[in-house]
Amino acid sequence: MKAARYHQTGKPDVIRYEDVPDPVPQPGEVLLKVRAAALNRLDVFLRSGATSMPGFTLPHIGGFDFAGEVAAVGPGVDPRRIGESCVVNARVTGPAARGRLDILGIARPGGFAQFVCVPAHCLAPKPANYSWEESAAFGCVYLTAWYGLILQAALKPGETVLVHAGGSGAGTAAIQVAKSAGATVITTAGTDEKCAKARELLKADHAINYKSQNVAKTVRDLTGGRGVDVVFDPVWGETAESTMECIALRGRWIVLGMVGGQMGRIEAAKLLFREVTIRGIVEFYSDESQIAGAWNLAHRGLVRPIISKVWPLADLAQAHAQMESGDVFGKLVVTP
Repeated sequence: MKAARYHQTGKPDVIRYEDVPDPVPQPGEVLLKVRAAALNRLDVFLRSGATSMPGFTLPHIGGFDFAGEVAAVGPGVDPRRIGESCVVNARVTGPAARGRLDILGIARPGGFAQFVCVPAHCLAPKPANYSWEESAAFGCVYLTAWYGLILQAALKPGETVLVHAGGSGAGTAAIQVAKSAGATVITTAGTDEKCAKARELLKADHAINYKSQNVAKTVRDLTGGRGVDVVFDPVWGETAESTMECIALRGRWIVLGMVGGQMGRIEAAKLLFREVTIRGIVEFYSDESQIAGAWNLAHRGLVRPIISKVWPLADLAQAHAQMESGDVFGKLVVTP
């Protein structure tokens, strides 16, 4: 079969579209014919060598968000599952295995291939109202938004949320999840075009161009000086000091990424006297019941992934380059 993999870390051009041995499902596994796979920021970090994860080895086939059809089953799996249309929960181990994560596309071959072996318990039904591309794009970003906003921040109807990086996959998901919960959403993006899309496509109440506007002042003006109840933050780093100025008394700050850098400057006095809660989250630690809550939004048609572009699997390197350029609104998807 064909797969897009890399034998060393580096720039996008290390990715090769090449022949690899056909995978054979082991006991408890299915062979999935991949219909679509979505690119995530972590895929880019792993390929570039900027970070690593438990079990990551070279050569590597990435892609932990994907969807497809069951083509064959291994011993112990009901053969009647052949032909099922499925989405994949990439986390193989349960939440009790924290610190020993076993994740498809990281510790095992992922979805950037024509076929992949998947433990049967990692499969869930594909939403009937979603395309293959939308089904693949839902995964990580919507589960993270649900886990962070609903389960960890306990977002309530009528509260106000600040979503950083509103044009990213995580940002577009968080805006929709927050709106479905009855919240008012303020988001940030780096161009006027992305701000307009956030308002028009995602129904964000307000969008701030962080390159031309003072985010903290604008948020304070929009909230009558009070600040926001919840921050959904995939950026951290260079924006941390400004973000603290946006948070209301007893606000909750959910940190899920660090594209702005690992070190963020915060004044302890403001943290203390506003009684702000800062919580880091990793969606891979969520359990099955939490995952089901997020997918319920998809099956009910309350949220829908925004697809920025669909690339052929053979052009995965170009998709990586596009993500690095920042010229993306929503998700990048590849199809075999």
